Amino acid sequence: MKFLIIFIASIILSSAAYSQTAYDKTNFRHPLNIPLVLAGNFAELRSNHFHTGLDIKTNHKQGYRVYAIDSGYVSRINISHWGYGKAIYITHPNGYTSVYAHLRNFPKKIEHYLRKKQFETETETINILLTPEELKIKKGEVIAYSGNSGSSSAPHLHFEIRETISENPVNPLLFHFDIKDNVKPSIFNLKVYPIEGAIDNQRKTKVYPTVGTNGIYTLKNNPTITVNGKIGFGVHTIDRLNAAQNKCGIYTIELAFDEKTIFKQTMEKIDFSTNRYINAHKDYYEYHKKRRSFHKSFVTENNDLVIYSNLINNGYIYFNDNKIHHLKYTIKDSYGNASTLAFKVQSTTTKIPTIVKKYEIDPLDKYELKQDDFEVEMEEKTVYEPTQTKYSKEKTLNYPAPLHHFGNSEIPLQKYFVMKIKTQGIPSNQTDKAVIIKISNNKKRVRAKGGSFKNGWIETKVRDFGNYTVKIDSVPPVITPLNISNGKNIANQQTIQFRISDNLSGIKLYKIYIDKQFMLANYSPRKATLTLHFDEYNKINKGKHSLKIIVRDERGNRTVKTFNFIY
Repeated sequence: MKFLIIFIASIILSSAAYSQTAYDKTNFRHPLNIPLVLAGNFAELRSNHFHTGLDIKTNHKQGYRVYAIDSGYVSRINISHWGYGKAIYITHPNGYTSVYAHLRNFPKKIEHYLRKKQFETETETINILLTPEELKIKKGEVIAYSGNSGSSSAPHLHFEIRETISENPVNPLLFHFDIKDNVKPSIFNLKVYPIEGAIDNQRKTKVYPTVGTNGIYTLKNNPTITVNGKIGFGVHTIDRLNAAQNKCGIYTIELAFDEKTIFKQTMEKIDFSTNRYINAHKDYYEYHKKRRSFHKSFVTENNDLVIYSNLINNGYIYFNDNKIHHLKYTIKDSYGNASTLAFKVQSTTTKIPTIVKKYEIDPLDKYELKQDDFEVEMEEKTVYEPTQTKYSKEKTLNYPAPLHHFGNSEIPLQKYFVMKIKTQGIPSNQTDKAVIIKISNNKKRVRAKGGSFKNGWIETKVRDFGNYTVKIDSVPPVITPLNISNGKNIANQQTIQFRISDNLSGIKLYKIYIDKQFMLANYSPRKATLTLHFDEYNKINKGKHSLKIIVRDERGNRTVKTFNFIY
């Protein structure tokens, strides 16, 4: 047994050494020729995911040259209105793939290839997978120009390094890019969770602010925390780098109990397939209600993240004696800058009455709810923790179904689940226009969730608790010309622009034809504009022309407009 323990330990140590050596052997250059100042880093807490790369500032400007960090080939080009926006992937022979996102455009070599595929498919949004022979790239070659596309809220470059085989993103700061950082992580608060126990004789979570300087933190006013039973701890912490004050994520968090490590998390790699389990890892309420980054130092029942190690009892601590116990957090960033938070708790054998709660949904079981006019089917591992459900409904005047209230909208879910709603009085010629909608608690926002109609029921998949009903979407999209009209001479214009919008289900398709030839237009959902640029790809001769614009929503409602113009 002793030999086995030593052998396993040696494997772990050698694996860690190999991993770091692998990073050390790479010789990547910078993706930009400006100082690398970060607006966000790897594993920073985001809404439903850990951030998988670096957000590099571009001085509030677009158009900076983006360079391949190493030789390889373009393996993917993805153009989307959301998410990464315009993105390019370069696969390198050393086992890594670099990703560059929120781009504005590409150099001719790549732009020609992209436009050819877009014209072939007559679509702007496209995902292209390339072979190693199609677009080869040299280290330092310009592969794109920085922008603000997709879900970006300001000009910047989103940059990732992924393992090519697994496609798992790796922390880019491990690859020795020249980014200055000697700032120690900040620790703001400790949070204590009475999982099956009590804190100061109460079954309520409690937050304790910290004080400290130069990375050494203690609890403010040095309170005596009395605990009993099964307890969990969490810490509110962020990191910052030298050149900016943006809140960034940390690299490791380690919790020791009476000098023995019972929990450790390390943000070296992230698996996309489990990234949404951030909702089990972070304190969801603190993040979404107070914008505070609390990391739980215990692993809940439904949490498949592989960022944890050194776990004892999954990080939970059982207090059942009358002793004082010492706990210590050690928090580090990717450059080894460290901060600590030391505190003590008074364990007690005094117990308070147990509050028995009824949990209808178990994380490890399937769940079904069947009403006369509302049904739900959940797979196992849909909720993160044992969850109480609530269901009610109210009559509606404007919809062909009641408004169904299911669950607590503030509780996150891991998986989509099937929802079925029975309808009343929908004419047979409008069943394909029926759509399930989610209505906000204040009833001011409505979001379409799709759905297919069968035998009086409409069915879809959703990933939120909330308020749901059915609405008929028979209204076609609206097209408003902004700089074109019948007979207009637009010879001095570089673009033709329209405002396009839809009242409910959302725009699914848009196309522009001039003289029956497809023209590639760019749609901005945030601005609700569709813009046709005249360039070497959208060529037009002098003279009279006819234009047709087609816009269709998700329920198949279509609007077509035609214009004659002179160029």
